[in-house]
Amino acid sequence: MVHAHLLRLPSVFIFSLSVFLGIFLAAIFHRYRVSDILPSQLEISHSLSYLRWLQSINISFPSLDDDKSKMTVSETGFLKNKVRVLCFVMPQYKDSSSLLAYFGAGPGGGPSFDAASAIVKTWGRRCNKLVFFGHSPRIRPPGVSVLPIRNGVAGSWNALREALVQVAVSYQDSYEWFLKVDLETYVIVENLRYYLAIFDAAQPHYFGHVYETWDSQYNAGEAGLVLSRGALRKLHNSFIKGLCDGDSRSGDVGLGRCLADIGISPSDTRDSRGRGRFLALDLEEHLVQKDSLWRNSYWTKSRYKTGEGPHCCSDFAVTFHAQANTIYILEYLVYHLKPFGISTPLVPLH
Repeated sequence: MVHAHLLRLPSVFIFSLSVFLGIFLAAIFHRYRVSDILPSQLEISHSLSYLRWLQSINISFPSLDDDKSKMTVSETGFLKNKVRVLCFVMPQYKDSSSLLAYFGAGPGGGPSFDAASAIVKTWGRRCNKLVFFGHSPRIRPPGVSVLPIRNGVAGSWNALREALVQVAVSYQDSYEWFLKVDLETYVIVENLRYYLAIFDAAQPHYFGHVYETWDSQYNAGEAGLVLSRGALRKLHNSFIKGLCDGDSRSGDVGLGRCLADIGISPSDTRDSRGRGRFLALDLEEHLVQKDSLWRNSYWTKSRYKTGEGPHCCSDFAVTFHAQANTIYILEYLVYHLKPFGISTPLVPLH
C-alpha cells in the first residue's frame, strides 16, 4: 500500500502543475489577446452606436418613399455642424524660426511642396477651424489663423503647453473637439466626426494611437490626437493651478503624463475588428511588411496592437502620417478616384 501511495504522488503533482500552468497561460492569453487584439472601449460596434446616437437626436436615413426635395443637407454637412472640430498644427523642427517655410515662400519666393500649404489646400479646409502655430509667424494667409509660440523648441511639452493655453482661452467655448497634429499628417475629417459623434464632448476624452512606456501611456503625435472640450477645460484648469509645468521633453509624452495626473487616460480607438483608426506610420509602412527602425519602434510601443497588410487599418481610418507629396496623393485617392460600375446594379432587358 505504501508503494502504491508513493506511485500516485507524481500524478497528483503533475495534475496540480497542469492546473496552475493552465490558469497562468489563460491569464497571459487574456492580457495580450483580449486587450491587444480586440477593442476594449466599445462592447458593440461603432456603427450601431452611431445609429443610436442619430435616433437620440431624431435623425434618420431616408427611405425610398421619402420626398427627396425636402433633403437639404448631406450627412457630411450635418456632422460638420453638429460635431465641431478645431484643428491645430504644431511645427516639428527646432530650426523653424518662422512660418515662411509653411506656405512655400522659400529663398526665391517661389512655391514649394511643403506640408503646411498641402494641409491648407486639402484636408484643412474640412475642419471647422484651422490654426497654425509657429515661433515668429510673418505670413497670415487668408482664412488661416497663425498664432505665435514664444517659448520652447518645436515638439517640446513647453511649446505644446503654450499652444494648448491659447486654444483653451480663445476657442474652448466655440468647438466641441480639438485635433492636434504635426505638419506631416493627413486627416480624413469626415471619419473623425463619425468617430467622435457618439461621445459626450463635455466629458474628458483623449483619443489617438496609444503608446506605452514603463511609466506612462500617451497618444502618438505622428498619428494626431484629439481632446474633448471637457478634457481641454480640465487641462487648462490644471495649468491655472500651477500644475503640469512646461519643460523640454516631448510634447506628446508631457501631455499624456499631465492628463494622467488629472485622471484622464488615452482610450482604445480601434474599430470592432481591431483595426487602427489613428495611424502613426506612412500608409505604405502599415500596408507593406518591411523592416525599419521606426516601424519596429511603433510595434514595440503600441499599447493596442493592430494587424498588418490590408487588415492594418479601419475602413473609416482617421489619420495617416504623411509628407507633403503624400498628402496630395491621399487627397486624390480618398476624394476623387472612383472605380467605375461597382455600385451600379444592372437589370437585363427581356
